[in-house]
Amino acid sequence: MGRQPKQGLDYFPFDVGLLSDPKLRRPRQKYGYLAQVIYIALLCILYRDKGYYIPYGGEQREDVIWQVGDMLNGRYSTSSETIANVIDELAACELFSGDLFRRNIITSIRAQKAYYAATVDRKYADVNFDIWLLSETEMKKLSSKSVILQSFISRSINTGNRPINEDDRTKSTQSREQKSREKQSTEKHSIAENSRERAEALAADLERLIGTEIDDNFRLDIARLIQAGMQEAVIMEASRQTGNKHPRKPAAYLRIILQGYERDGVLTAADLEATAPKSDKVDPAERNMNRPMYPGGPTVAEWEAREAELRRQAKARRLGSSHTDRSGDI
Repeated sequence: MGRQPKQGLDYFPFDVGLLSDPKLRRPRQKYGYLAQVIYIALLCILYRDKGYYIPYGGEQREDVIWQVGDMLNGRYSTSSETIANVIDELAACELFSGDLFRRNIITSIRAQKAYYAATVDRKYADVNFDIWLLSETEMKKLSSKSVILQSFISRSINTGNRPINEDDRTKSTQSREQKSREKQSTEKHSIAENSRERAEALAADLERLIGTEIDDNFRLDIARLIQAGMQEAVIMEASRQTGNKHPRKPAAYLRIILQGYERDGVLTAADLEATAPKSDKVDPAERNMNRPMYPGGPTVAEWEAREAELRRQAKARRLGSSHTDRSGDI
């Protein structure tokens, strides 16, 4: 079997004017750092997968939002709704083509120029000219050697009934391989969708156990863990541990336990049994006590100590207030 032609890129040019683009000012004023981080995340998806565009309709839209949320997991975590709103704002400010965005395509002249320049030496590049923004003149200014340019020029020529040659056979093989990749992508998306549905079904039980709501971004993180192979029983056990600890921020505490499980490879009930606390072992939460809550932040142990002190002070204030009230009644 022949080697599959590469579609996306391994890296892309991060030019010095990317984040100082005037079109980014309004999204940055409205959403702060999230506008910049989400913009870069979209470019990574765009160049990595299709090379010059992102399909953004129906289930594909949900998948893109999920991927961006997964990239932002941690310090920059935010809700799926916010991610969608930022993407809409980026398109409204013409960082992406508005016309194509209304057709559920995320792309831009900047992205297509980068893709064109990066694929000049390729012998094959699969481009949909219905969504291609560069003119023949613009492409020639970049390079006249690109196979994309040659395809662009020849696409309008009526080839008639030509005999099948080696190029035709190559393109036929590439077409079959492209369909195979699309099928694999569809199957992967189906698995991701199933994981999200399982996470949603699990969310109500988790919220009951930890006594607080789980936001959309945390639900996406749970879906990612399920997709990676973590069983619901493991997630439920982490939730029970959280409920028993009664931390001040249960969702954050639960996330720490799950991160510890993922790092230690605890994905199944059997893994959990093997790491069950014994006289010489500590639970996953305890193993994480010296890990920072976030880069540059306090450790879990420091965080819990601060929570305990806050509870002690609050109790002291309540007792002091009660004593003052009783004294006033005398």
